[in-house]
Amino acid sequence: MDSSFSLSPLHSAWAKRLSARDASQQRRRLRAPLAIDFCSNDYLGWARAPFHAHETTSFDVQRHGATGSRLLSGQAQAISVLEAQIAHFHQTEAALLFNSGFDANIGTLAAISDRHTMFIYDELCHASLIDGMRLSMSRHNYKFRHNDVAHLNELLTQHAGAPLCIVVESVYSMDGDVAPLKDIVALAKKAHASIVVDEAHGTGVIGTHGEGLVQHLNLHHDIDIRIHTYGKGLGCHGAAVVGSQLLIDTLINFARPFVYSTALPPASYAAIEQAYAALASDDFSNEPLHDTIASFRSKIAAHDWTPYGVTWLDSTTPTQGLVIGDVMRTHAIIAALHAQQLDVRPIFAPTVPAGSERLRICLHAFNTEAELNLLINTLCQAVQ
Repeated sequence: MDSSFSLSPLHSAWAKRLSARDASQQRRRLRAPLAIDFCSNDYLGWARAPFHAHETTSFDVQRHGATGSRLLSGQAQAISVLEAQIAHFHQTEAALLFNSGFDANIGTLAAISDRHTMFIYDELCHASLIDGMRLSMSRHNYKFRHNDVAHLNELLTQHAGAPLCIVVESVYSMDGDVAPLKDIVALAKKAHASIVVDEAHGTGVIGTHGEGLVQHLNLHHDIDIRIHTYGKGLGCHGAAVVGSQLLIDTLINFARPFVYSTALPPASYAAIEQAYAALASDDFSNEPLHDTIASFRSKIAAHDWTPYGVTWLDSTTPTQGLVIGDVMRTHAIIAALHAQQLDVRPIFAPTVPAGSERLRICLHAFNTEAELNLLINTLCQAVQ
């Protein structure tokens, strides 16, 4: 801390909280990426691809800023056209672009609810969804055990008659497993509940054209609200909420991150436009990514990890988790990986439950067999 500042009671509280993180070896720090990427959410490798939107885009990418919120000076006809294209791609009535997935989640959940609304959500929902429910006027929110449809059914039955809204992710960001959406839809219909699905880690990854899990399962007519985030599989920035025109009109009027934020710069809209053009193209394929995932799962299955007290989570998505269950041991394994320039990051509480400390390995279409072999071999040595 700058010595020119006196340590006020508030500053002392900050220092105490950081000291507690230091003592538990869980303090977060910013670190530059290493050479071999097993960390980023750039699943398809599009973030590292050349940007040629200036040749084909509807947006003036020479402008650096939007100048205001879209309700003031930040609106452009090209944005509305892009939103119509997004809605068409996702087989729904309308779409609304937000500055980030976090903004979309907190803005949507707060806007769609009132004091009578009851959210019932998966216990592993992302922090942005949790914060959105906290910022809403909803007085009673209940979580169900992860992917446990029997527990979800208990809660829906217990609170029958209330305005219910189920909140889940299509692909869970720390475990890499997928939501049992067909079962959830069946329960929602019986309980007359609405459903929100965060497709952050499904967009670009799941479906023939990367449309996400909801459309892949042909459930787009049964899900009220979907949030598609672009900073992961699509390698750009921003997010869109897709659903009915009534939903979008509600968000335009009541979603505070949309109403009170300066809009995205034109270059961000251009990147989203280019990404959707690529998804819709006949040339699009996410098979290289799924080939990488299959190869990785085959390689880890060739080893017996049981004697070393670590557990691989069951995942068919780019997110692969190796649960270590101990903070200090996790740090030691990470150090061994980083010594080989393998960029894998540790995940600690409160991001995951205490006792489930883990390595979060992100696979990509561009990871080579040699990189996968180096990762597996280094892990085999480090966990012993």
